[in-house]
Amino acid sequence: MPIAERKTVGHHWLMEQAALIARLELVDALNAVAFARALSEQDRSWSSETQAVAGGYLVLCGRGLYVNRAIATGIAEPLRAADIDLVLRRSAAVGVRAEIEVTPLTRPESRSALRTHGFGPVAGSGTSVHVCRLDSLPSDLSRPGIRVVRVSERSLEEWQAVSAQGWGHDTAEDRRAADAFSRAAHTIDGDGMIIALDEDDGRSLGCASLTIHDEVATLGGMSTLPAERGRGVQAALVLHRLGVARDAGCTVAVTTTAVGGASERNVRRLGFGTTHIKQTYSRH
Repeated sequence: MPIAERKTVGHHWLMEQAALIARLELVDALNAVAFARALSEQDRSWSSETQAVAGGYLVLCGRGLYVNRAIATGIAEPLRAADIDLVLRRSAAVGVRAEIEVTPLTRPESRSALRTHGFGPVAGSGTSVHVCRLDSLPSDLSRPGIRVVRVSERSLEEWQAVSAQGWGHDTAEDRRAADAFSRAAHTIDGDGMIIALDEDDGRSLGCASLTIHDEVATLGGMSTLPAERGRGVQAALVLHRLGVARDAGCTVAVTTTAVGGASERNVRRLGFGTTHIKQTYSRH
């Protein structure tokens, strides 16, 4: 292939990759907005709120909850001083640290504005984003010895208990936050919340969630009971959700992991490819 043609192909690939990342980041923000709004309707004591900011959204679920940051901002349009001031004010009002996600697509002028306001990367906040295209999945997505069922076939309470054990939520405060978030997620995800069971005796092994928006399936909420690790529970939960997403007409599935962790290696073995790494920025 001539050099000029190779350059053209490479440019098109980069453009497609950038468009995919922008799409994934916006879907992530919109999913978080939906969860926060559901949480606010169910329990106003968390003081949850959302606001559109610089092409993305500021999502503040409340103290002790998992999403309190600006997502997908500074990509479609630049972050300005007024936007950053808004994030600072509203985060302080809710009682959480002001945080803004930064991706490879975050505009240079947005990064400059963050530096001017004293923002920098939070240590250990790097998150890898992984995508699986759903047009070439194998027909058999099951795993021997493990049966995966919808939450309605068991109960949300069982899902919450399994999740709490898997994540090690052993304090009343942690459990309250986890249960509140899962109740809100259930409003959005419904039977996208699933439980893995031992095929022989029906005991719970692990759980996970699936959120679908704009033909993008987001895999989240996955945990395995400590005593059941190493037998393929995570693989069973991932593969089951990929099948559900494909059948629902999704084109891609996305999940996130800590950079360089065991979960990152696991999802790569299951056919995911890393699209980008993003970091959380906060004021130092």
